[in-house]
Amino acid sequence: MKNCKPKVPKITKLENGQIFIFPQPNTNILCQWRCLFPKSDDSINWGIWTTAENGTSKPECDIIEIQCRKKEESGTFKNFYKYLHHQIYREDPPSAEMPSPQNLEKADVFVIVIDSVSESQLIRSMPKTVHMLREYYESIPFRHLNKIGINSRPNGFAMLLGKTINSIPKSPMSRGHEADYKNYHAYCSKYLDGEQFIGFRYQDDGYVTMMSEDWAKGLFNWQNCIGFKAKLTDHYMRPFQLQYEASSGIRDKDMDSIMNKGSCKESFNHQIEYLQNFINAYPDKPKFSLTWMINLAHNDYNALYHTDDYFYQFFKNNQEKLNNSYVFFLGDHGPRFGGLRKTDIGETEDNNPFFFLSLPANLRRNTELTEILKSNSKMLISQYDIYATLTEIAKPSNPRTPKPLIKGSSIFHPLPQPRTCDKLMIPFQYCICKPETKILPKNNSIAIPAAEKLVSQMNSNLREYKETRRKCATLKLDINSTIKVEEFVDKGNLKIYHITYSTQPGGGQFWGYVSKRENDETINILSRERHPKKKFMIQHYSLAHFYTFEYSASNG
Repeated sequence: MKNCKPKVPKITKLENGQIFIFPQPNTNILCQWRCLFPKSDDSINWGIWTTAENGTSKPECDIIEIQCRKKEESGTFKNFYKYLHHQIYREDPPSAEMPSPQNLEKADVFVIVIDSVSESQLIRSMPKTVHMLREYYESIPFRHLNKIGINSRPNGFAMLLGKTINSIPKSPMSRGHEADYKNYHAYCSKYLDGEQFIGFRYQDDGYVTMMSEDWAKGLFNWQNCIGFKAKLTDHYMRPFQLQYEASSGIRDKDMDSIMNKGSCKESFNHQIEYLQNFINAYPDKPKFSLTWMINLAHNDYNALYHTDDYFYQFFKNNQEKLNNSYVFFLGDHGPRFGGLRKTDIGETEDNNPFFFLSLPANLRRNTELTEILKSNSKMLISQYDIYATLTEIAKPSNPRTPKPLIKGSSIFHPLPQPRTCDKLMIPFQYCICKPETKILPKNNSIAIPAAEKLVSQMNSNLREYKETRRKCATLKLDINSTIKVEEFVDKGNLKIYHITYSTQPGGGQFWGYVSKRENDETINILSRERHPKKKFMIQHYSLAHFYTFEYSASNG
C-alpha cells in the first residue's frame, strides 16, 4: 500500500518461532498469547492464554493471537493492543545434512490462484511479473484456458476435485453432460473429506501440504456450505481468516482493520508471507501448496496493477528455492463485475482466466516435453485438464483414492483431438471459441418474445425454491431499456440468439441463449445468465449465480 503509514503500533513480533515484545516508554504492559488451531472449515480449536515472555515464548502452532494490557494510574490493566501472527510451525527441524532442492527426488508443486483475473488482464496489469516468469522461470503461458462454470465454485471443483457440480443439458449446442453430484445439497450439505481433493493425493505421496484462502467463506464454504470437517492440509491458514473476519463465533470486529489497513497490508500479503514461510520451513521435504487470493482483484478490475512489483519481487527472491518446482500460476475465471463485463471483450475475458506453468529446472531442458507443452499452450484447455495434470505429478503408492475420476487430459502429453468446448465439457455460454454473429436491428421480431420467455423462466425458478418463493418480487421485462439480439450465423434451419435484456424491479441486466427454428414460432431457452449489478445474499447457489432480486414490500 503505497505511502501508507501504519496506524497499529508495533508492540509484538514473531520471529524464528519466538515472540518478542517491544518496550513501551513509561508504560507497564502485560501480554498474553494463545494458539488458534483449525478444527473445521468454520470453527477453531482455541489454545490456552499464556503470558508472553519476551524472546522465550515459542508457540507450537501456525496461527497465534496476542493481546496486551497496560497499567493505568489506578493500578488496573486495560487492553490496548491485539494482533494475529502467523508462521509455519514445524515439529521436526530439518536435518543438518539436508539435500539441496535440486537433489530432492520429488519436485515441489505450488498452485497460486488469483481469483477473477483473465489472461489478457494479467499481461496488461503485471508486465514485470510476466517478464520474470517468462525470462527467469521459462514459464509457458496457456492462452486458451476456458472456465467451465460461472464463478469460483464450479471452476474450483473442477480444478481441485476434478468433478462437475452442474450438468450441461442436451441441446443443439451440446450432447449433454451429467453432473457428478445429484443436487446442490450433495456437495454443499455433506462434508467433502471423502472426496478426491488434490491435496490428499500429495499427502499420500509424502508431500507436506499447505492451503490458504483470504476469505473465510471461500471456495468450499460460500453460501453456507459446510466444506471439510477435518483439517485438509498439514498447514491450514483458516483460523487466521476466521478470526480477523469475525467468522469464528466470537466476534472481533476490529481485527480486520488492524490486520489489513491499520498495518498497511492487504489480505494477499498475509497469504504470500505464509507461503514464503512454508517454502523456507521445508527445504528438505517435497511440498504442495494452494494459495487462493480472492480479495485482490475480485471486485475491482484495476486492483491488480499495484501488486506487480510485489509479485515480481516474490518470484525474483525465490528463483533458487523454486528451482525444483512446478509453479501453477492461474485464475479460476476472469473479471465478472463492472462496466467492462457488459462488453463483448469483457465477456471473453470473464471466460478466459490466465495460466502460466513453470517446470522444475531439470525438465526445462527436456526438449520433447517442452515442445509438447508449447504445442498444448495454443490449444483449448479447461480446469479439468489442470486437475489431470496435478494428478499425474503425484504418484502415491497407496492413495486413498486409487482410481480418481479424470475428466480432463494431462497437458504433459499430446492432447486428444478435436478440442471443442462440448468435448471438454465447457458449457456453450462460456465457450471462448465463439462462432460468427450479427446484431439484429432494434425493431426485430425475436427480441421481446425471447426476453419475456427468459424472464418467465427466471420467475418460475424463483418460485421453485422455498428460499425465494415468498421473499422475492416478481420480475418483469423492462421494455424501456434496450434489448440486444445477436444471431449466430450459418446454423441452417435452427437459429440461435444471444439476448441481453433488463428487468424491474431492481434494474438487473441479464443475458441468455434461445433457439428457434424457421417456420416455427416456438422459442426454446438454452441458458441464461446475469450481469452482476447489486450484491445480495441468497441461500441457493443455483439461484444466486444468475439472479438479482428485491424483497417485496411485505418483507421489508
